[in-house]
Amino acid sequence: MRYFLVVFAFILSACSTRQVAPELSGSTAQRLVTYSIEKLISELPAEDFAQLGQKKVHIQSHFIKENQVLSYADQMLRLDLLRRFNLNITDELNEADIELHFFFTSLGTDTDTYGLTIPIVDFSDTSQSTNINILAVDMYHGISEFMYYVKDNETNKIIKKRKMIARIRNDKFSTPILDFPISNID
Repeated sequence: MRYFLVVFAFILSACSTRQVAPELSGSTAQRLVTYSIEKLISELPAEDFAQLGQKKVHIQSHFIKENQVLSYADQMLRLDLLRRFNLNITDELNEADIELHFFFTSLGTDTDTYGLTIPIVDFSDTSQSTNINILAVDMYHGISEFMYYVKDNETNKIIKKRKMIARIRNDKFSTPILDFPISNID
């Protein structure tokens, strides 16, 4: 009996899982990512870009793989820098006075579960495994993150600015009977 109680307590202990969603297949995933990109870009500090208005600026976005999400983020970044700071953006690197390099470290969604859960494992196909939530928080987040550099082509000086992150949440508190959604997606 004591052995059973120890095993049962271990199973019910605070479990946590983290998975990266492989594709943006649903509307919620797409909204989480695009809203996090929008939030990230809107939080760019004016003091880093306002003084660049009179110079020709070349913008480059980098990510570990070229995809549609990076293209979307790059276009939103360019338009917002143009709108907010009236930058003179050039596509030609050799014409630029200033280079802005944005290194995205995250453009996607992830899911987390924290709390008391009972895992139900399908050993034949672990991707089909599930959890029964006793008292848990299921989190589904859109995360965008980058760091950026400013290079003055006249002096060849490179300044690493800052790392920024934006997270849009679609969470819910879960019990075996009820779920309570908490979201900042709308």
